[in-house]
Amino acid sequence: MNYTVQKSQYDSEDIVVNNYSFAPSDHREICFNKWGLSFVELKTFVKKEFAGEQIDVSLYIKQKTPYKLITIKNMEGLILEEQHGGEFIYKNIYENSSKKLQKGAFLVSRNASLAKISYIYNDLNGILNGGISSIFIENEVERFYVMSFFISSYAKNLLELITSSGGTQQNIKRETLLSLEIPTVKEENVKKILSFITHNIIDKEQQIKEKNQQIDSLIKKELEIHSHTELNTPFSSEIQNNSYRFDSGLYSPEYKGIKESIEFYEGGYFNLLSKYNAKRGQNLQVSNIGLSIYSEERKNNFYRLVTNVELTEDRTISTFRYLGNKNKLTLIPKNSIMLSADGSVGRCIYIDDLGNTITNIHPWILISKEKNTPAYKNIYVAMFLGYLRSVGYYEKIQDKSNGGGIKLPHLENWIKIPEFPDELQKEIASKYYNKVESNKELTLDTYLEKEKERNNLLGIWQLNMELFTLKEQVEELVRKIVYSEEINISDYL
Repeated sequence: MNYTVQKSQYDSEDIVVNNYSFAPSDHREICFNKWGLSFVELKTFVKKEFAGEQIDVSLYIKQKTPYKLITIKNMEGLILEEQHGGEFIYKNIYENSSKKLQKGAFLVSRNASLAKISYIYNDLNGILNGGISSIFIENEVERFYVMSFFISSYAKNLLELITSSGGTQQNIKRETLLSLEIPTVKEENVKKILSFITHNIIDKEQQIKEKNQQIDSLIKKELEIHSHTELNTPFSSEIQNNSYRFDSGLYSPEYKGIKESIEFYEGGYFNLLSKYNAKRGQNLQVSNIGLSIYSEERKNNFYRLVTNVELTEDRTISTFRYLGNKNKLTLIPKNSIMLSADGSVGRCIYIDDLGNTITNIHPWILISKEKNTPAYKNIYVAMFLGYLRSVGYYEKIQDKSNGGGIKLPHLENWIKIPEFPDELQKEIASKYYNKVESNKELTLDTYLEKEKERNNLLGIWQLNMELFTLKEQVEELVRKIVYSEEINISDYL
């Protein structure tokens, strides 16, 4: 959804105002009528706000500490990522900083990924890097109501109007962000339902993070209790078995610790490709399938596209893209595993059924050789492959040349799966995939409580898929508010 449109014409004065830019993207205007709407500047809602500041890189430290400099890399999702991204800093830098972050605030990027937000769900010892603003709104309904305009494309579209795209990246000043006009509504229930849906989105995102932690904890605990390691100096036979690779990672204590915890697991293990067929996705280059049209928005008769780029650290899909092509393309099979082979190597999801969805050559698609393999076993394998990324295993085995990544020999020689007891496999799988019937007869008074109870039971896959629906509802409600369209509250309960 776009809230701005290309100007049909512009004159020399417009060009001067836009820093002498002739770029069409710098000559846009809002495409809705502000007459009859009420707006309040963002600063009106805010109780506490501050902008981050740059810290000299010489003050970063490599060893882990409880204190972090939070950067744009921590803002991959709507929940601030505490484990991945950012820089470790000394305790005294944190304690002497006036940029300490607080639970309940949300961060807004003012340059890279303009208007991108992340919510601080938990307390953390973090200070804020430059180019990002921290915003705390005390009233909870207003907090999530305002966040809705950033989850939708509204805030990004309007802020882009006052930035220049002529440089390497867009950026806005702190005061400009605070002056962003947020539409208000006369009917309190409209504000509440939009706020509650966004609150529900944040809760689902947090549940995804917690269930990922539970999965990794279950796997780690089982390996620690029922396996052991023998960290010996590598023998010549071991070097030979590793195809004479002399990468230091293959003989590091970290790699050998993970490898041996699998190979010495008391329940045994299997080589991944002894039970799974592996193939790359379809080559989508023009030379292979002809001309394609790509779109960020859903379009009729387009394929839905998901690649390794859209896979996240939380075993989810961040977004979908869309591709139009005259040919019949290969769909992602049902009950399959997608493993990122390039880029963010090792990000992994289990795919129940994505319908008319395709991928490209960058992920591996793994399919069980046994057609009647129970879904929970495939899910468990996908979860374990994701666990290997979390402990840094792929970094040790992947190629350091030839484009890097995980190729077929890696899957053949270095990926092994421990044979956990069936009940534990089912428990792990249930954290990822667990259907729960939708809530019925919700009211504004019961919506959040009932949805949070249900979120606690849902699996990661179901939470992920429902997030797409909720974000579409947020975009729809924001559009209806901006364009003064009628809103029926019961449509969203």
